[in-house]
Amino acid sequence: MSDDWLIGMVEDQFKAAMLKDLGAAPNHVNPSKITRFDDPKGKRGNNACYCQLFLDDCHPAGYFGNWRTGHYQTWICGGKPSMTRSERKLFDQKLAEAKRQREQETRQRQQAAREKAFKLISRATPADPQHPYLVNKQVGAHDLMQLGNTLLVPLFADDQLVNLQRIYRDESGQIQKRFLSGGRMAGAFAFMGLCDAPTAVYICEGWATGATIYEDTGQAVLCAMNANNLKAVATFARNRWPSAALTVCADDDRLLAQREGINVGMVKAREAAIATDALLVAPDWPIGAPEHLTDFNDLANWMNGGSL
Repeated sequence: MSDDWLIGMVEDQFKAAMLKDLGAAPNHVNPSKITRFDDPKGKRGNNACYCQLFLDDCHPAGYFGNWRTGHYQTWICGGKPSMTRSERKLFDQKLAEAKRQREQETRQRQQAAREKAFKLISRATPADPQHPYLVNKQVGAHDLMQLGNTLLVPLFADDQLVNLQRIYRDESGQIQKRFLSGGRMAGAFAFMGLCDAPTAVYICEGWATGATIYEDTGQAVLCAMNANNLKAVATFARNRWPSAALTVCADDDRLLAQREGINVGMVKAREAAIATDALLVAPDWPIGAPEHLTDFNDLANWMNGGSL
């Protein structure tokens, strides 16, 4: 393709597809090279999203995705039926090569994050039970680590430390929760009360929610850290402890559902429970509970007169 106008039109269509699926797109796509850009739900400069557009010797096509969430999507201008058989073969070859490159880069990024996690943990000390975040959430420290004023939540997968969540106040006083850039998230979790053969395992999203559940039940808890990871963590638990009673504890994103028409916490928790034959539970909100509350920690904190 040599017509600049036609190339611009293809690029605009490609960017429109990214905006629809990822909620973001780069200002400019460099054909035949991987272009990185920010996940709009992350910190500025996170470069978690990526795309590649093929224009040379191929029907206009490409792919895009998000390192952080694991989302991946191919894109073909006009749809796959518009390709000839030879164009499809060439496109499949390009995708295969791009996949190898992405997987290699993913391994490198995850290894770098894992090494950083070890370094941070080695410098940290057991978390102060009176840390303002823990006091506000009305939960214990439960083997959390602390570096300066930052709490470190270790995340594990394949029996290895793979990532950290850092919890801290920014310069404006707002609580921030950040994972290590490039660190593994899929199937990774924080845990409390875990033993070799638990009889019951509770699976939830956030760490503070998990702490509340652990303190209430005394049973093993796995914190998936986000709704999209619930199914992967629940599947791990079912495979590792097939006889354990699994319970998926949903976040009830009521206010988000009103704005966007979907209760992500409930939907993803239900999917995880169905996939693993687990019990599904959600907060039972008393009359008068504020609609911005979403999880079991929010519920317990509000019932105990905490400030949320």
